[in-house]
Amino acid sequence: MEISYSALGSDVYLVKLNGALNARSAEEAKQTFRDLSNKGASRVIVDLASVPFIDSSGLAALVSGLKTFGGDAHNLRLAAPQSQAKLLFELTMFDRVFQIFETVAEAQEAS
Repeated sequence: MEISYSALGSDVYLVKLNGALNARSAEEAKQTFRDLSNKGASRVIVDLASVPFIDSSGLAALVSGLKTFGGDAHNLRLAAPQSQAKLLFELTMFDRVFQIFETVAEAQEAS
């Protein structure tokens, strides 16, 4: 997995994930969320457009990120999930936990 991030504002970041979010990559994702929190980020948008697969460890990494940013779904938003991720969120009912948007732009515009 490749992870990159960029600032969208003084305390808002876009995290781009590229590759499977699974047991191999979950710790790196969690560390990225911790690093951004330490940089002063208060809100993060996670771009899932290039994530073809998420397993339970990957889901746990997203939950960890949510907790890192105060447990408020407003502070960690998910954008552009592929069909497997959408189904996972629906089956686990995490679509009720996270704010999920079709595009990064929609996630950014939501207040």
